[in-house]
Amino acid sequence: MLRLVTALALVAAAFGQGYHGDPRTAAILAEDRYLQADGRFGAQYQQEDGVNFKEESSPDGTRKGSYSYVDPNGQRHTISYTAGKHGFMATGDGIPQPIPTTLPVAPRPNYTPLPQYNPPEYSQPRPQPQYQPQPQYQPQPQPQYQPQPQPQYQPQPQYQPQPQYRPQPQYQSTTPAPHRFYPPGKLNLNRSPDGFQFSFKSA
Repeated sequence: MLRLVTALALVAAAFGQGYHGDPRTAAILAEDRYLQADGRFGAQYQQEDGVNFKEESSPDGTRKGSYSYVDPNGQRHTISYTAGKHGFMATGDGIPQPIPTTLPVAPRPNYTPLPQYNPPEYSQPRPQPQYQPQPQYQPQPQPQYQPQPQPQYQPQPQYQPQPQYRPQPQYQSTTPAPHRFYPPGKLNLNRSPDGFQFSFKSA
């Protein structure tokens, strides 16, 4: 009986650390990746929050893939796409559609012409005052400059600072360890001279 209670407590603790609605804590349930000698590669994964992703590339670089997710209302949306020499094209029910709008017709201005400009009649200009020159400036004689003897430069002894002790900073990792990125499961990796194949399945 004690063993059964202990086993149930361990299972409850394991489920207590599970997914609680935050996509950052969603564990990867399955993942596959491959790379082949002709340049083809692919990847797919499934998360416990309902996100699925799959993409494959052909030797000419064209990519085809799809991904799906569950919205807050519980409805699944799937989007498929291709990307290559013709650009990126996506289709699916999760792509927002633009709202159709009609442009309003610009109203015609209610134009009223301004009255015609009539310049004032020409009048005789006023006489300008005559220019009166100012008296010439007479500079005052300045006393002759007598240079003062300069003091002789006396070099000071150079200061030689002593090296100070500087302790080396202690670096600490600022990135926390990942939580539940991969749950317990089976991991396989097959390597070859011209590629690899990787797969993971949760237990």
